Amino acid sequence: MNDEYLWNRTGEPDAETVRLEQLLGQLKYSGAMRPPRKISSYWRLAAAAILVVGLATVPLLWRAPLTRWQLQGGRRMRAGQTIETGSSYRVTIRSDQTGEVTIDPGSRLRLVAASDREQRFDLQRGTIHAFIWAPPGRFVVDTPSSKTIDLGCRYTLRVSKDGNGLLTVELGWVAFERNQVESFIPAGAACVTRPEKGPGIPYFSDAPGALTNALARFDTSADGGALDAAIASARQRDALTLWHLMVRTHGDERARVFDRFASLVSLPREATREAVLRGDGKAINAAWNALDLGNTDWWREWKHQW
Repeated sequence: MNDEYLWNRTGEPDAETVRLEQLLGQLKYSGAMRPPRKISSYWRLAAAAILVVGLATVPLLWRAPLTRWQLQGGRRMRAGQTIETGSSYRVTIRSDQTGEVTIDPGSRLRLVAASDREQRFDLQRGTIHAFIWAPPGRFVVDTPSSKTIDLGCRYTLRVSKDGNGLLTVELGWVAFERNQVESFIPAGAACVTRPEKGPGIPYFSDAPGALTNALARFDTSADGGALDAAIASARQRDALTLWHLMVRTHGDERARVFDRFASLVSLPREATREAVLRGDGKAINAAWNALDLGNTDWWREWKHQW
């Protein structure tokens, strides 16, 4: 936003200011005396609401600090500012220290906070495409169902009107997290998230339909039959999915997942069946390392920042 425009109408106004002016402009004095006419209570209340919004929220945004995020055209964003795209245009924002985010039509994205330790957004609906070069763990996007933590990557995040989300990763890694439930999604993989369940089970984009269908059933109902279908349809590449299933099941279910997992990867000695079944953290981390997707140490060190 160009602050000069708010005082002397020089410079370019932002879209929210223009919208507010158009709404308030309908209430301005026309210069001609007209006989009084009855105004419905509904419209009186609506006009009052517009005035309250205009007088209460805009000054708060003026006082919010400017950040390093810039809109197209070079205007800097303020903490608390919301971008709401129309039905036919997209917006790109950029920070030289963090990355670039493209916001698709029909989206609503709010810049929650920007500091040296964290750049935090809230995607309430719609789609963003993020290309992040900041250190891992610094770029965070909240959704109605999960927190999205960048671990150095390029990804697309979609949130539907009902709050369900879908993350697809093109480069690097992303983590989904809510209430200590975690999903780790590498390049080439995807993961759903639901308001009532949080992060789902990640899967590679080329996974068999039988596997993705079974995961959808398991994520929503914890159906034992769905778990067996997922186990049976998993390829060697789908050991990533089995690892996440393994840490979210217990008892006999975990045993069935472990046996299939162990048949697809070469487990180190510390990842014994007994240790994994009792939930030993070192054994479960060792099982992850068997995926050859990177040692657990590289992402565990960022966990304290979440």
